[in-house]
Amino acid sequence: MTAIFTFTLLILFQISFGEELNEEKRLLLSDPQQIQSEIHALQQEVEHFKVLAAEFQAQKQENQALKAEVADLKQTFGLQEADLNQRFGLLESSSQKSGSIYIRWGKHSCPKLNGTELVYEGTAGGSYYTETGNGANTLCLPHDPELLPDHFTLKSDGGHFSHIYGGEYQFSLGKVVVQDDVPCSVCRVKMATSSMMIPAKRSCSIGWSKQYSGLLTANTYYANKNEYLCVDEDPDFIERSRQNENGRLFYPVKTICGTLPCPPYKNATLVSCVLCTM
Repeated sequence: MTAIFTFTLLILFQISFGEELNEEKRLLLSDPQQIQSEIHALQQEVEHFKVLAAEFQAQKQENQALKAEVADLKQTFGLQEADLNQRFGLLESSSQKSGSIYIRWGKHSCPKLNGTELVYEGTAGGSYYTETGNGANTLCLPHDPELLPDHFTLKSDGGHFSHIYGGEYQFSLGKVVVQDDVPCSVCRVKMATSSMMIPAKRSCSIGWSKQYSGLLTANTYYANKNEYLCVDEDPDFIERSRQNENGRLFYPVKTICGTLPCPPYKNATLVSCVLCTM
């Protein structure tokens, strides 16, 4: 009985409290100040959303401008890269057509330096050491000569011809001995425009690059003249019989004081040499 009474009171309290809440809501909605306050709050929220929309639009425009700038930069960079590649290609092509050539006497190969390449290797050739004619210069004759065709015939005045012979060492140095045949190699320095042989030096001047150093050679003093040539200080030889066939002979050069100032030179000493490029 008591429980039923208590339950009944709770239901009546809830009904009464609910009616009071509904009445309070009706009073708030009918209050002009409350309505004005709600409208003002809504207006503030609308203004806030307008500000956010304006900021979003500005950010969108800024992003579009940045995208356009990036596209321009990409296009500009692409053109610059293409221009650089073209210029580099032209420089590389130009470097393939330019350079400086020299002969390395006494070697089968060119120095293992950056920008130096072998054009061809061969054997030294020139005038016989006692003949008064022929050519004065020494040649690097390739190992794979191409002969004139059979139909290429001519008649020389008086039947006379010039001669060319192979070269022989007339000294022993390292692995070569007297009578060994002299090899040579034609070298090209791609990143250079000048080359020179400096006698009596083993180093190059400032700004020049050393290709090799060696021993100054020429014909013997009592025979016919030929060139002063710089033979590599670590000479090679051509593999064949070591017969004394003479030909274009390579003798070491020694100093003779008198007209040659001593000092700085010293009498009867071998002369060094170096090949430099720039």
